[in-house]
Amino acid sequence: MSKQGVRFIKLSFVLLVSIYTMGCKFDKKKELVEINSTKSLFEVMKAKNDKKWFKNFTFKQLTLRYDESGKMIDSAMWYESVGYPLHFRIDRDIDAKNYVIYRNDSTYNFRSDTLSQAIDRPAVHLLFKGGLYFMTLEESLEKLKKYNYKAEYFRKDTFNSEPAFVVGDSDNQFWLHAEHFYCMRRIYTSNNGKLVDVVYDDFKRLEGGWVEQKVTFYVDGKVRLEEFYQDIKYRDYFDPKIYDPTIKYEWYLEY
Repeated sequence: MSKQGVRFIKLSFVLLVSIYTMGCKFDKKKELVEINSTKSLFEVMKAKNDKKWFKNFTFKQLTLRYDESGKMIDSAMWYESVGYPLHFRIDRDIDAKNYVIYRNDSTYNFRSDTLSQAIDRPAVHLLFKGGLYFMTLEESLEKLKKYNYKAEYFRKDTFNSEPAFVVGDSDNQFWLHAEHFYCMRRIYTSNNGKLVDVVYDDFKRLEGGWVEQKVTFYVDGKVRLEEFYQDIKYRDYFDPKIYDPTIKYEWYLEY
């Protein structure tokens, strides 16, 4: 090879190293953005995951219920569908056709495929599990307020030896992983005054985001419900029929 060719290769190598180094410095600066409030947390989350996090997915769920003594009292297979930011459906008994649809902060309960109750009750966890990536920062902060989360209560903590950001007071709070931003924990007070501690576990990557594969509900410190996700499927489109309370739609038959 000629001296000119060798020189060209050396210059190309130096240029590539310089570009890589600049990129690393840029990434480091991004990582060094200080998160010290709920607003700054949401800003960083959206900067990282807007237009990247998955919007729609479905799964089967093995659901185990326990009594206060810790004895399992029943098990069932539920079928669930999520469409961020505001759609969620749980089919608890596909034979009896009992299911619930959460849509735009309202809840529709069905028994025997017939609407039994329609109330203003949101599925609040949709917001911080992915919904905020499909609305503006202002809208997401307004939702927090509407859902009775006190955004001024913010701290850094650890959970299961992992760093976390905690938003909310002792009665209503959620915990997000400090690096990946998936929801690790949610604590709230039930309508009958009991403290419910929901722990999300066994996370896996899914189309630009993360999804848990196990959920445990503790009521006053005792395990009362366990959920195990199966056949998790990313959906590349939103199917409005799944969440339409006026349509009888057996979307789960594909499973």
